[in-house]
Amino acid sequence: MAEADQATSGHRRRLRAIEDAIAEGDRVMAKKQALLRDEKARQEAEENLNSLTQKVDDGVEEVSYMLQCMDVSAVELRESLMRAKTPTLASPVNSPPITPSRPRATAVASPSPSRPPRGTTLTQTKHADPVYPGAKFPAYVVYQGKGGTHGVFYAWSTYKSIKGAKDFYDHQMHHHVVRSFTTRALAERFYEEFCASGIPELLQEQEPSADEHFIIVEGVKPMVCATRKQLIMDALQYCGGVVYRFIGELGTAWVIFNQFERDGLVKCIHEPCNFF
Repeated sequence: MAEADQATSGHRRRLRAIEDAIAEGDRVMAKKQALLRDEKARQEAEENLNSLTQKVDDGVEEVSYMLQCMDVSAVELRESLMRAKTPTLASPVNSPPITPSRPRATAVASPSPSRPPRGTTLTQTKHADPVYPGAKFPAYVVYQGKGGTHGVFYAWSTYKSIKGAKDFYDHQMHHHVVRSFTTRALAERFYEEFCASGIPELLQEQEPSADEHFIIVEGVKPMVCATRKQLIMDALQYCGGVVYRFIGELGTAWVIFNQFERDGLVKCIHEPCNFF
């Protein structure tokens, strides 16, 4: 009788062990399914984040371009008003000593190879330059960026080992300037002439200030500029020229410009360019 009871007790223990094992297996399976659901949700969230990040990057680029266009329009309006307020003087002017940077290398008066003559039909090459993820154009030139950075970039957002222009440009900084180009070669040509004119060194000599003005003697639109953005975008139109820095009143800068003009030193060295 005792042996029968022991056998029954052992049988029950084995059954309980089997039941416990089955229950533990069910818990493990439920945990595994929960982990799979969490992983799927994480992947979906990551995809949504990547999509939203791409939309934000596209939006930043579009806003930057719109701000550039708005700034050009505002610059033209300010120029018209200033010319109306500052008449050209008929006699020589005894103006305060100008404190420009040293004269810069003069761009040639004939059409530059970087800018085809007006009327030239531009066609896309058979092998187009690559446009990396996050960008709408194959090349960007940062003319004024963070920490005085300037250069040609082949991506808008950093892609793998390729640095992006966005990393060095802040649209909230009024003096920052970036420009997109339809080909790498075009970006490189514009940037090379910009550097050959010594403009980057001129801008790095001193931090932007309220009384800083620029007298453009040679450029697409010779004039006086009140800001660095106006200098690069409107007067030089992203190319090169001969530029002086003047510290003082804007009206005095125009007086000096008018004197340069009477002396025959003011030249338009490029036609306005409507393609990039």
